[in-house]
Amino acid sequence: MATTRHLQSRMEETTTAIEIRPARREDADDIAAMARALSVSDGDRISRFSAEAFLRDGFGDIPAFDTMVATKGNVPAGYAVYYWGYDTDSATRGVYLADLYVDECYRRNGVGTALVTGVARHSRDAGGRWIFWSVLKRNKAARRFYRHIAPELRDVLVCAAFGASFDRIAGNSQ
Repeated sequence: MATTRHLQSRMEETTTAIEIRPARREDADDIAAMARALSVSDGDRISRFSAEAFLRDGFGDIPAFDTMVATKGNVPAGYAVYYWGYDTDSATRGVYLADLYVDECYRRNGVGTALVTGVARHSRDAGGRWIFWSVLKRNKAARRFYRHIAPELRDVLVCAAFGASFDRIAGNSQ
């Protein structure tokens, strides 16, 4: 009997439609919790991204990022954080996908693909021509997922400056 209920619950979960929509202020706690789960799953320290940071930086006068939320049956299943960029070689705008997270119980049900599609469509509808992302080399599951969407670039290295490196570049050694 328990197995039958589990199978029925799993079938309902897979047949429930995935809704992709822009994040709202009331999503702040859910998105902050998922961002913390993403950081932990990446093996890093716990994210400093809080509901307050989401509201401040995602909904201020000049938002630093946009967010799409995936829901299944009105339950948050995942999110995507992205921001706009520009490529001078092609003279086109597009978006950089900074975070993509799907709650473990909703993975392998099309939620991640729906989120990437939603971000790409939003970009296209606003004049964008590309979407770019990075993934940790050690995250084999994410790399497999992304390879279904687009090939990995072999001729690009992603460089970054954080903390003391950034301060040195900015001329503000501390």
